Amino acid sequence: MSDKQLLELKVNLSANIKNLRKLKGLAQERLALEAGVDRTLVSKIERVIANPSLEIIYKLANCLDVTVIELLKTPKQ
Repeated sequence: MSDKQLLELKVNLSANIKNLRKLKGLAQERLALEAGVDRTLVSKIERVIANPSLEIIYKLANCLDVTVIELLKTPKQ
């Protein structure tokens, strides 16, 4: 996997988490609490700073009622 492809996945993850979180009316803090992850990590993921583990991505997907694959797909415009 190239650096470009990895960055694209991180950007997709960021946009999808932010969009789904807002659709559900959740603040970053609430999403983090419900998913059992640190709030600052959610913030860093949404700002494409963090490189979360598969476990963290799974927890966030579960909390947002989507699959991990849906979080990594290119967001719909």
